[in-house]
Amino acid sequence: MSAIAALLAAVRALHERTPELASYAPWPSDLSPFEVRPHLVEAAQNLGVQSLRGTRGTARVIKALRRAAPELEWRQTYTAEEVGERFLRTYGYVELFGPTGHFRSKQLRGYLGFWGPDLTYDWHAHEAEELYFTLAGQAVFAARGASNVSLKPGQARSHAANQPHMMITLDQPYLCYVLWRGAGLEGLPRMVAS
Repeated sequence: MSAIAALLAAVRALHERTPELASYAPWPSDLSPFEVRPHLVEAAQNLGVQSLRGTRGTARVIKALRRAAPELEWRQTYTAEEVGERFLRTYGYVELFGPTGHFRSKQLRGYLGFWGPDLTYDWHAHEAEELYFTLAGQAVFAARGASNVSLKPGQARSHAANQPHMMITLDQPYLCYVLWRGAGLEGLPRMVAS
């Protein structure tokens, strides 16, 4: 089994055994592998040496991501003018499955996102509904019309379509599994005023 296929299997096992994930959206039934060229960002190049404190339940995904990291297409949505150079040096995400992912799906979009410690991911929004599920680290989330919440590994937070939200990572790197569902699966987040 390839490292990317092993990562998909680990994410699927986590998704299907975690009630909060499985009830948010069923695992997509239309996945088909697609050859995507690897692309590393600085954060991904250092993933193997990062201390990623997860839980027993998230450890398999973390281990599989470390192995697959050099083969994945890591992306960054923003520019230095929008988020700053330090943010870009310690941030990256992989679309594991979705409209443009390593495995294509029109039903659901699944990302693995990584942010370094002590970062502010400022106010942003997108058309798709979203669920963040923490794999390692800790972050504080704020969303318009909702209470702030601090998420630890195994905890989740959802955002409605077009609901502005932001995140602050704490003293450890933050790794999460993100699901997008509904309209706007092919869209991108956009920075917004709080």
